[in-house]
Amino acid sequence: MTLFPSLFSRRLLLIGSALFLVNIAHANEQSSNDIAARIAPVGKVCIEGQACQQEASVTPVADTAPAKEYTGRSGEKIYHTYCIACHSSGAAGAPRLGRVKEWQPHIAKGMDTLVKHAINGLGAMPPKGFCADCSDEELAHATQYMVDKSQ
Repeated sequence: MTLFPSLFSRRLLLIGSALFLVNIAHANEQSSNDIAARIAPVGKVCIEGQACQQEASVTPVADTAPAKEYTGRSGEKIYHTYCIACHSSGAAGAPRLGRVKEWQPHIAKGMDTLVKHAINGLGAMPPKGFCADCSDEELAHATQYMVDKSQ
């Protein structure tokens, strides 16, 4: 009797261990400022009838500056750091990069749906696909990279 009787179990354990180690290594690279910015409050709760401090300058939505240029990690870098473990081998049914037939049904659902699945997870893929520190925008770029390489 062996501890891991099937080849599938051994591969799954190997992939899981590799992803765990990659996330630990990446988490050590984060600065305190990055962490503080990510967990900073995004708003206030004011209860009707009680005094509530208003922000000094509230900018109307119409007057906001145009969207700034994307400065996050490239979709290719995110793919090769986090997504490659499953999307190169097809682990747990993941469509493999460059396999048009495997990607067609997913691409047919539209980019919004694909990005939503990347963010929230789908089937065996966990939310953010093991990239806990990826922003939604970075996941959208990684998803676009995989779609571009698989059409």
